[in-house]
Amino acid sequence: MEDKDVKQEKKALLLLILIGFIYFLYLFRIVLLPFILAILIVYLVEPFIDWLVNKGVSRNLALGLILILLISGIFIIGFFAVPPLLEELNTLAQRLPDYGIKIQEIIDRINYKYDNINLPPTIRTIIDNTINRIQTVILRFVEKTTAVIIGVLSRFFSLVMAPILAFYMLKDIEMLKKNFWCLIPKKNRKEAKQLFKKIDEVLLGYVKGQLLVSLFVGLLSITGLYILKVKFYLIIGIFAGIMNLIPYLGSIFGVLPAIFIVSFKSMKAVLGVLILFTIIQQLEGSVISPKIVGDKVGLHPIIIIFSLLVGGELLGIIGMLLAVPTAGVIKVIINHFVSLVI
Repeated sequence: MEDKDVKQEKKALLLLILIGFIYFLYLFRIVLLPFILAILIVYLVEPFIDWLVNKGVSRNLALGLILILLISGIFIIGFFAVPPLLEELNTLAQRLPDYGIKIQEIIDRINYKYDNINLPPTIRTIIDNTINRIQTVILRFVEKTTAVIIGVLSRFFSLVMAPILAFYMLKDIEMLKKNFWCLIPKKNRKEAKQLFKKIDEVLLGYVKGQLLVSLFVGLLSITGLYILKVKFYLIIGIFAGIMNLIPYLGSIFGVLPAIFIVSFKSMKAVLGVLILFTIIQQLEGSVISPKIVGDKVGLHPIIIIFSLLVGGELLGIIGMLLAVPTAGVIKVIINHFVSLVI
């Protein structure tokens, strides 16, 4: 009886320690950003290092090769892409007031025509409330997304520290894994390893696949917009690639800036942009995604849409980007524990 009481006390103590640790992480959540980014880098890069090691390359050499490739890629992107991107951002910032005036003129014209339509009072009230609600939702979404992005960019030091932390994590990955598993009781390790393996299969395949697909979409968008001579083709193409990480809604978000920019030029230009993005989405949906991603998370479309809405409400675009992989992990955890009970 005493042994049982002692075990219960130990469990209660461990639970209190865990709660205290989580609260500690919450208090210092700002400094966790470089570690989270470093873990993400390690998670994506480690399989490539293991592949090189299996081919007979020493781990240190494999780590060196991967780091050289990463640094070279960053340097090439910084040298060729950053200057024109900064130039586009500067030009866009200068023209935003003009775009704002034009948007206001369009809204005023719509309101004028809308006021001249004789609608029943009830219908008019419903339409007014719906429009106001849509405006409120969009504003909240933009505010949250902007706040998160500014918060990330304002911590530039954290972004710089992430690759350095990732290097040391990759260097001592085996020791870190060993220490991690020591934190889990022996009787639960086998079950925990099975759970993490299932999560890894779902998450790694989906994340790598989506990143590759989005890279293809971004490059195709940049190339197509450049050929069509669309202003800010680099910004719009990069945005389209990032938005492609969001299932269903991402393709719509990605094309809207291009349509907005060319709408001030001509309807012919709008039609050209629509045809371009339709071709890209057809290639992505029927050729690229099935080959690279497939159905890694195995979520029903309703669950995906619900996850996107929740993510968008909490963190804007950032939340929508994280919604599907998070939902996939939750599904794996639930299925795992349900299978144990059944």
